[in-house]
Amino acid sequence: MSEAAAGPTPRPTSQPPPGAGARPVLRNGLLLAGLFLLALLPRLHGAITVGWGWDGPGSFNLVNFDEGGACRAALGGFDYPAFVGWQTLGLAALAGVEPAPGTAGDAARAKAFCHGAGHLVVARAWSALLGALTVPVLVLIGWQLRPEAPGIGLVAGALLALSGFHAAESFSGTVDAASVFFIYLFLAVLAAGAGGRRSALLASPLFLAAAVATKYWLFAALAYAGLVGGRVLAACLRGFTPLRLAVTLLGAGLVFALASNSELPRPAGYLWLLPWYLLPPWRRLHPWLRLPWALLPPLAVALTQWDLFAAWSTGALEGRFGSGYGAIGWHKFLRNPLDLLLVLVVGLGLPACLCLPAGIASLRDGPPRARAWRVVLYPVAAFALYLAFLAPVTYYRHFLPLLPAAALLAACGLWRVAGRWRGWVIAGCLGWSALLAFDTVADYHRDPRIALRGWYAEARPQRVFASFYVNPPAGTARHALFRPAYAAGAPPGLGWAEYLVLSENWYDTAFANELNGPLTGRPERLVKTTPARARFYRRALAGEDPRLQPVRLFPVRNFMPELVLHKAFYGTFQLFVGDIAVFRIREPGQ
Repeated sequence: MSEAAAGPTPRPTSQPPPGAGARPVLRNGLLLAGLFLLALLPRLHGAITVGWGWDGPGSFNLVNFDEGGACRAALGGFDYPAFVGWQTLGLAALAGVEPAPGTAGDAARAKAFCHGAGHLVVARAWSALLGALTVPVLVLIGWQLRPEAPGIGLVAGALLALSGFHAAESFSGTVDAASVFFIYLFLAVLAAGAGGRRSALLASPLFLAAAVATKYWLFAALAYAGLVGGRVLAACLRGFTPLRLAVTLLGAGLVFALASNSELPRPAGYLWLLPWYLLPPWRRLHPWLRLPWALLPPLAVALTQWDLFAAWSTGALEGRFGSGYGAIGWHKFLRNPLDLLLVLVVGLGLPACLCLPAGIASLRDGPPRARAWRVVLYPVAAFALYLAFLAPVTYYRHFLPLLPAAALLAACGLWRVAGRWRGWVIAGCLGWSALLAFDTVADYHRDPRIALRGWYAEARPQRVFASFYVNPPAGTARHALFRPAYAAGAPPGLGWAEYLVLSENWYDTAFANELNGPLTGRPERLVKTTPARARFYRRALAGEDPRLQPVRLFPVRNFMPELVLHKAFYGTFQLFVGDIAVFRIREPGQ
C-alpha cells in the first residue's frame, strides 16, 4: 500500500507530550499539600500559644475546661471514651511527660496531670494535627464522589481549612476534632469500597471501630446502609418523591422529638403523634414496609421508656447546677434547629452557606457514584436529624461532624455557578471565610481574661468573689468561688468580698444561648441554672442590683457580621471565652 493510499500520517504534535498525564496528578498533589499546611499552621499555632504567658513568662492557664477528658478516662479517673487519651498519653511519654506513680485510678490526680501544661501541649498538638489531616481526607472524599470535577474536593477542603470554628476546636485538647477525623477517614475508606475497591471494603470495620471509639459516634455505622442499592433501595423508596421522602423523614424526627419531650402530657399527649400517619404514601409503599412505617410512633413511645434512650433524647430535669437539660421542654424544638443553622453559618461563613441549597439540589437527579454519595451522607444526615429533633443538649462542638459534609455540599453548589464567574465567586467565599476564621480564632488570643490582669494590677483588690471560668491571676488577692446563694444571704454573704468578677460563660445560662435557645421568658425552662440565679444575674448585668456597682467590662469584640449578630442576640459564640464583668460590692447603707 502506498503512502497516499494509507492516508495522511498523524502529526507528531497531536500526541501528548511525555509526562503530560502526570501533570494534573502532580498539581493536585501540591494543592493537597498546600491545603494541609493552610489548615495545620493556625491550628498548631493556637495549640502552643493559647493560655500561655497570662501571668508571666512560662505561666499557663487552662482555657477550655473540657480538655483532657480522654486522658482522664485513660487513667481511670473519668467516665468518657479513652481512645484518644491512650494516644496522647503515649505521645506524651515519648516526650518525657508521664503521670506520677499512683495517678491511675485517682480522679483528682488524673485531672491534675491531664490538665497540666506538659500533657495539654501534646494533646493540643495531636488534636491540631488530626484536625488539619481532616482537610486532605475531605478532599479525597470529594475526588471520589466527583472525579470529573476535582476542583469541588479542593474547594471543600479549602472551606474546612479556613473554618475558624473547626480550627478553634482543633487546637483544643478535646476529642472533638479527632472524632471528626476518624469519622471522615472511615467514610473515605468505605466510599472507596463502594467504588469497587474490595480491600477498602474489607478494611473498613477497623476504621469504623476507631470512629466509634473516639466519641460514641454510632451514626457512622449507618454508612453501610449506603451500600444497599438496586432492587432493595428501589423497594424502600417506592412511592416517594424526593419532597415526600424529605417531609416524611422530618415528620418521623418530629414524632421522636414529641415522644421524648419532658413537657408532653402522658398519655393524652401521644395523640399529637397521630398526624404523622398522613405523611407516608401508604398505597404505593412496598407491602413489606407498611408495617415498619406504621409502628414508628409506638416505637418512639416505647423507646422513651428506656433509660438509656431517654438520657440521649430527653435528658434529666435536674442536674448538678440546678435545672437539667431536659428542663428546656418545648423550647428544644426551636433551639436545636437554630443551633444547627448557626454552627453552619459561623463554621463556613454566610456566603458558603448560601450555596448549600444549590449543592443539595445537585444530588436531586441521582449523581454519578450515587452509592458512594449515600455512604457519606446517610450517617451525616441521620446525625443532623438527631441533633435537630432529639438531642437534649446541643453545645456547638456537638455539630462539628456536620461541617465537612456541609463544606462538600457548599462546594458542589459553588461549582454550579457559570464558568466565567465561578472563580470570582469561589475566591470571594474563601476570602470571606478567611476573615471569619481570623475573627473567630482571635477571640482566644484576645481573651478578656488577659486584659483582666491589668485591672488586678491597677485596683489591687484584697478579697474577690469570682465565678467559674474567670481564671483570676494567682497570688493577687484572696479569691472565693461565687455562688448566687451568697447574694441571698447564705454565709459568708456577699459582703465578704470587695469585688465580684463574673464570666459570661457562666452567667449566660440566664440569657439566650446555645443551651437555652432564643426563648428565655420562662426561668424554669433555662438550662443549668435556677430561676433565682437567673434573676440575680439578669439584675446584676443590667445594673439593677443596689449592692453591686458596675466597675469594668472586658468584652469579646468581633467585626464579622456572623459573630457580631450572634453576640447581639445569642451571646459570644465561643463556649469558654466570653465577656468579663467586674462589680464593686457596696457596703450596707452605701
